[in-house]
Amino acid sequence: EITRLSLLRAKFAENLATSFELAAQAPELFLMGLFSVLDLILSKPMDEALKMVQVSTEIRAALVDHKGKFAPVMDFITQYECANWQEVSRLMILKEIDMEQVNEAYLSSLTWYRDLFAE
Repeated sequence: EITRLSLLRAKFAENLATSFELAAQAPELFLMGLFSVLDLILSKPMDEALKMVQVSTEIRAALVDHKGKFAPVMDFITQYECANWQEVSRLMILKEIDMEQVNEAYLSSLTWYRDLFAE
């Protein structure tokens, strides 16, 4: 389940890059999503877990301090996962993100995950 969550977050974050005006950083957003559960996998606080892998300062800032230019993407993803639709809507209004973009980004990540493990 943790692996599934990690992979879905990674692809969803990558797919949201354009919506958050971070298209050039899409690969880094993928890594942020991938490592967003590293603390659970290693049973360590996130700060310690990230010391075991090399990540950019932006990824570290988002995952440890919830700050920096990637933090809004991670916050959006976690609010979306928790079905906190009021907060999701608020964030979409603030960032001027279209619901169709979000739906496409999420559905695309689900399809990607399904195809990754298809026989």
